Amino acid sequence: MNSTRTEKQGWLGRGESLLKTVLSASAALVMFLMMALTLVDVMGRYLFSAPVTGAFEVTELMLAAVIFLGLPLITAEGGHIAVDILDPALGRRARAVQYWVIGFINVLAFGIFAWVLWEHAFKVLRYQDTTAVLQIPYAWLAFLMALTVSVSALILFIKLLCERNGKTSEGVQ
Repeated sequence: MNSTRTEKQGWLGRGESLLKTVLSASAALVMFLMMALTLVDVMGRYLFSAPVTGAFEVTELMLAAVIFLGLPLITAEGGHIAVDILDPALGRRARAVQYWVIGFINVLAFGIFAWVLWEHAFKVLRYQDTTAVLQIPYAWLAFLMALTVSVSALILFIKLLCERNGKTSEGVQ
């Protein structure tokens, strides 16, 4: 039994590491491109009176991509805002129940959010929605958003399943 648990943790650990690497590298690349575009746009505007056409649109798309690429990373690290006003007043069992209830609500909320985003992504694809100036299709961004929220929901579900006595497998509450 212990070897199976170790193998699963190893598999989950490798998957988590790969996911973090891909998401972090993607977010870093998009942020770098956003910075470079802004630099070229500002220099073009002030030095040559020729801003980059559609720079605002592309920056908006990249900003949304960075936010949603970061969502699973923050979720995996437990970095979402948590208010623990009641924790000192609750006993160990009550805190464990609280953790499970809140965890279930989080998984449910992210699951519903993902479901709505998947429906929206397919609608955007069907309608072939594009940006106003450059006519860049929105579908890729809608699918990215749906995918990253789904991954976040899956991470929350896995974290909830790995729960032991009010603490996660890493010992962090």
